[in-house]
Amino acid sequence: MSSNQVKKRFDKLAMVFLLIPLAFFTLSVLCFIGGCILEQPTSRGDVYSLLMFCSIALMWMVLMPGAVFSAIGLFRAAREKMTGFFVLGLIEVTGVVVLLFVIAFIIFVAGPGV
Repeated sequence: MSSNQVKKRFDKLAMVFLLIPLAFFTLSVLCFIGGCILEQPTSRGDVYSLLMFCSIALMWMVLMPGAVFSAIGLFRAAREKMTGFFVLGLIEVTGVVVLLFVIAFIIFVAGPGV
């Protein structure tokens, strides 16, 4: 393999590692919006429940494996000097950290009530 082919392979790996969490997040938001739209017409029926379940499951996929993929993609983009994907990686990692803090706040501060 030539060095140009290896560089292209690393470029593709950085893109894949950064676009998988973005795709999960986009699907999660679309499922959530679809569930919100169908909440009233279906009286929280099966389709609503399925869309909301998919939304929650995909959001957990963004948090756990998506955070790891984002970090790997961020480091690969930094090493390959891919500015656009480096910025995307920073946004993804920052978003995961903010989302974890929001979830922790809801669980530990807002959740416990008398």
